[in-house]
Amino acid sequence: VEILKLCFKEIDESFDRQRLVQLQLELNPYRTISIQAEDAEMFTFSEKFEFSAMHQLWNERFDEEKNFELFGKCANVAGHGHNYVLEVSISLSTASARSGGIYEFEKVVEKEFLGLVDHKNLNLDVPGFENLNPTVENLAYYAWEKLEGKFENGQLAKITIWENDRTFCSYTR
Repeated sequence: VEILKLCFKEIDESFDRQRLVQLQLELNPYRTISIQAEDAEMFTFSEKFEFSAMHQLWNERFDEEKNFELFGKCANVAGHGHNYVLEVSISLSTASARSGGIYEFEKVVEKEFLGLVDHKNLNLDVPGFENLNPTVENLAYYAWEKLEGKFENGQLAKITIWENDRTFCSYTR
């Protein structure tokens, strides 16, 4: 945390007319911390998680032609699966970051979301998707609903879920 603040000041002062707006430290390929200003009292902590699940994208009110028009190859009646990537970002104060406010982060994500969806049929096994198509958009909103208010030292800032390298959805309030 302190190293980001120090680096921000040094880097920002080295530009003449430009202004540094964000500095991000990649702790590993799955975990980052970023700040928006050298005197920032709030940090954004993000971590990526993987989970596998299957779903069926199909609307019973539509005929087969309309379902394939809307959902393309994902309209397989038997369903299909993805290896999803979930990125959870929280905002936390400098004091929380210094006191180790992120140590329970993984446990919260596992308990409140991953444990519900990993290696599941989203349509059949996950409460809330009985009558709702588990699209990446609905899944991102569902993750937000499950994780909001669960981080003791931080506030949920953003959820992003990737179905694959090209298809993702981010949700924030």
